[in-house]
Amino acid sequence: MRGIVFGILVTLAAAGAAIGQAFTLQPGDVVEVSVLEDPNLTRQVLVRPDGKIALPIAGTIQAGGRTPEQVQQTILRRLSEDFITPPTVTVSLITLRPPEEVAVEEEEEELLGRVFVIGQVANPGAFEFSQDNPLSALQALALAGGPGVFAAKRRIQIRRHSEDGETIFTFDYDVIEDGEMPVQVLPLLNGDVIVVPERGLFE
Repeated sequence: MRGIVFGILVTLAAAGAAIGQAFTLQPGDVVEVSVLEDPNLTRQVLVRPDGKIALPIAGTIQAGGRTPEQVQQTILRRLSEDFITPPTVTVSLITLRPPEEVAVEEEEEELLGRVFVIGQVANPGAFEFSQDNPLSALQALALAGGPGVFAAKRRIQIRRHSEDGETIFTFDYDVIEDGEMPVQVLPLLNGDVIVVPERGLFE
């Protein structure tokens, strides 16, 4: 009997370990990167459509297709160059990417788009919209809770990928809030990424 119970426990432990090892981050996931020794480096970041995340000091890191533990080790390795002793780094999954929409015959004509808002906002993440009802930059920022107190409102970016590469539009949030936003960057397209950077010391 003890042998059977031991065998079951070993099987369950192995299965749990396999599940943990199989989990990898995907575009649209939101993770929290915590640095115990420097709270200013702790933040929630969105895994971008290209599978990467951007962090102060550590820079741009590939997260998509990797486990939180693997990303954690990469961040630790990069930050260790700027610390006297290796810092305590933790990477935790906060929000999973939204589930893929199930195709329904009645809604075949209603195509959905998805945009991403990252950086200094209250709720970074992915937001879906109908192609028949486009989403503006202001609406996307509102869905993300608006720019935070440390946001550089004058240099918010819209990053747009195409076959020709990446196009970056920079705009002033206070200006577009007054209705003076340039027409060419008003409607968002599927896959657009809005980046709200952290303001500098004298901004």
